[in-house]
Amino acid sequence: MATKPCPGRRAVVTYLNPDVMHPSVFVHGVVIGAHVVDPQTSHTWVPIMQPDCTVSVLDTSHIISVRHSELR
Repeated sequence: MATKPCPGRRAVVTYLNPDVMHPSVFVHGVVIGAHVVDPQTSHTWVPIMQPDCTVSVLDTSHIISVRHSELR
């Protein structure tokens, strides 16, 4: 399976919510760090900060859209 391009820091990502009990199907967050690759599955994961300021690690296969930050 081909891996998705990995969004960089400060990118805003919209992704499929892995929590099936949550009322929102799609949620968003901001990438806050470098990606890591799972050596067993080859999936790429990125740390994100959600709107409620919680930090999660997101499998990039769940990402629907990416908006890159204009700040450099």
